[in-house]
Amino acid sequence: MGCLLGLISFGQTGKGSLVIAGGGIDPGNKSIYNQLVNLAGGPEAATFAIIPTASGAPVQSYAFIRQVLISYNVKPENIFIIPISLMDDDSTKDADESKWAENGNDIQLAGTVRKCSGVWFTGGDQMRVTKALYRPDGSRTPVLEAVWEVYERGGVIGGTSAGAALMSEVMIGNGTSLGALQMDIITDNGPDNEDTDALLISRGLGFFPEGIIDQHFHARARLARLVIALMHSKDRFHMAFGVDENTALIYSASDRSIQVAGEAGVTIIDASDATISYFGGLPEISNLSISYMEEGDRYLVPAGILTPAPGKKPTRGQESYTRPNPAQAGILSPNGATFLDLVTINLIDNSKAESVSNLTFTDHGNGFLLTFSKKAGSQGYYAESAEEEDLYTVSDIRLDIVPVTVTVTKIH
Repeated sequence: MGCLLGLISFGQTGKGSLVIAGGGIDPGNKSIYNQLVNLAGGPEAATFAIIPTASGAPVQSYAFIRQVLISYNVKPENIFIIPISLMDDDSTKDADESKWAENGNDIQLAGTVRKCSGVWFTGGDQMRVTKALYRPDGSRTPVLEAVWEVYERGGVIGGTSAGAALMSEVMIGNGTSLGALQMDIITDNGPDNEDTDALLISRGLGFFPEGIIDQHFHARARLARLVIALMHSKDRFHMAFGVDENTALIYSASDRSIQVAGEAGVTIIDASDATISYFGGLPEISNLSISYMEEGDRYLVPAGILTPAPGKKPTRGQESYTRPNPAQAGILSPNGATFLDLVTINLIDNSKAESVSNLTFTDHGNGFLLTFSKKAGSQGYYAESAEEEDLYTVSDIRLDIVPVTVTVTKIH
C-alpha cells in the first residue's frame, strides 16, 4: 500500500476524546459545539489550538472557527492559530501563508499546542495536513507530537470534513464510490492522479483506533468507497464509520465508546464476516454488516453493543409500514431513494420486506446491485422528535454488493 502506510505504528491510543464531524457544521449546532467545549474543560477553562492546514484559505478558516468558539463562550485569548499551511490565503494581501509549510517543526508552536486542552483541524484537503505534519521519513513533527500529548493526557481532538478524514490510521484521501468499485486503488497523490475518481488511500494521523473514517458520507454517496477502503485494509481493521454532514461521532478513548451528536447520523460498517471476489475486474462483496446511529445513540466498541437513545422503541414486530415491493431504482420510483429511507421505512420498519435492493448504473453497460437484508439479529428503533421528525436506529442488517450487466431493450 505504499511506503507511508508501511510506516504506520498501530496500537497507540490517547486517553481523551475525539469530536469527528462529517463537514458542513452549522455554527448553531449546539449539540456538537457544546460537547466540544465541555470536553476541553468548559467555556471558562477551555484552550484551543486551531490547525488550519487543510484549508486553501487558512486565515479565513481560523477566523471562522474562532468566532464560533467565542459564541460558545470560549475566551478569545484562549484560542490560538497554529500557522501551518501549504497554501496562500488570498484574503491577506501582505502575507504569504504558503511560507508556513515547515512550521510543523517549530518548537514554540509545539509548546503552544501542548498547553491547550483542545485541538481543532479545519476542513479542506486532508493530504495537506499529513504532508505538513509528517517528516519526509514518516516520523512526526514536534507539532504533531504535541497534539498527541494533548490527547494522551485527556484533552479533546476535533475536526470537520478533512479534519475528520485524517483521524484514522488508514485515511481516505480522495475518490468516489463508483471510482472505488471500478478502478485500481492508488496511494500516490501526484499530479497524474489529481482528476481521477479512483480511491486514494494514504496514512492518517491515527487518533481514532477503531477503524476507518469517512465524511460528507451520505450527502456525497460514499458508502461504496468506504466499503472498498475497508475491504482493502481488512488485515488491519474490520470496521469503518461514515459520518454525515452537520453530525459528529464523539469518541471516548477511556471506554472505547461512540456517541452521535448533530442533525443526521453515523453509519457503521463491519466486515468481520464479509468476503470479496472479482468478476471481470469488478468486486462482489458479500455479508457486510451495516448499522446506523443518530443523536444520543451509543455504541460500545469492545462489546459490539449498540444502545439506542432513550425513548426509542423497537420496530421489529410493530412496524409502521407495509410495503410489499420496496425495491427502487431511479427518480420515478415511488419509494425513497436515500440510504436512510432504504434501511428504515423500506426495510427495518417495513413488515412486508425482508430485503430491499438498489441498482446503480455505470457508463459502460455495467452496474452494481446493492441489497440490504434483515438478519435474525437485526433490529430497528424509532422515536418521533419534538419537531415531529422521524428518529431511527438500525442495528446489524446485511449488505451485499454485486456487479451486474445492464441491458436496456425497447419493448415492441
